Amino acid sequence: MKTDEAQQDFYRNLRWWAFYICVQVTCHVVLTSIAAFFHFLLDHELSLVEGWVHNNGWELAVVAKLFAIWVVHRLLRVRLYRPRGVRAFFKEEWRMPDRRTFVVAAFLATIFLVLGGPVVQSQNQPYFGYHLVAFVGVGLWLLIDYFCLAILQDLFPVTDTRHEHWRFVFYLAGFWAAFRLVVPDYFGTSLIMHLHFLALLMISGPRFQHWGDVAVYLLLFAAPMSAVFGVDPIWGADFAPFKFSHLPSAPFLLVIWMLSLAYYCYRHRLRWPSL
Repeated sequence: MKTDEAQQDFYRNLRWWAFYICVQVTCHVVLTSIAAFFHFLLDHELSLVEGWVHNNGWELAVVAKLFAIWVVHRLLRVRLYRPRGVRAFFKEEWRMPDRRTFVVAAFLATIFLVLGGPVVQSQNQPYFGYHLVAFVGVGLWLLIDYFCLAILQDLFPVTDTRHEHWRFVFYLAGFWAAFRLVVPDYFGTSLIMHLHFLALLMISGPRFQHWGDVAVYLLLFAAPMSAVFGVDPIWGADFAPFKFSHLPSAPFLLVIWMLSLAYYCYRHRLRWPSL
């Protein structure tokens, strides 16, 4: 009986994640289409429309995800699953971030700064508003996905080891599909964004309760890399005050992220005197 119930929770978990992805993508397409429609009504050229969509890309992406998580949360309540609200979740699941998260964020940031060769873009220094939007945008963009997964795991817990492995694969596939359909990856940041998402899955714990660790990772590494150094899936380095002259290769990125996550997962099993 427990096996059947666990199986049902597993499939419910994945179905709601797929529904969230579908709503997010649909909302983004609708918002972009509405904006283009009104621009064309005003006889604006296509280049102007493309420029507006590009300059407001983070607002469109975040609003689409906010709408998707709102729809999922409301429908879960209608189905009488009683998901926790945002305030209740963040209050009840608070714990001090693990120092391993600080180590991982600092290590990855150091690798990028040392090997990336950052250069100053003086023409972008005055664009503080864009820097702030990019910082908040990438943080919310990843945090909303995390919150959706936390809700689903809270309502439909996946505890079987085999199911947990397939759950991770399905979550990554959903993130990949949404990214491909919503973000035109002109700046080659797809792999980095997927590694960010994978890192959030790992450091947030098996039930996605450790939101303090997620916040540390986003605030110390993912958001600054996007806003300050142009590792941005939507704007690239168009508005960033600095940019990397070159990014590490894909195999190297995979290696350093795997090493970082391996350290995070297995540090407590090793007898190292510090860190």
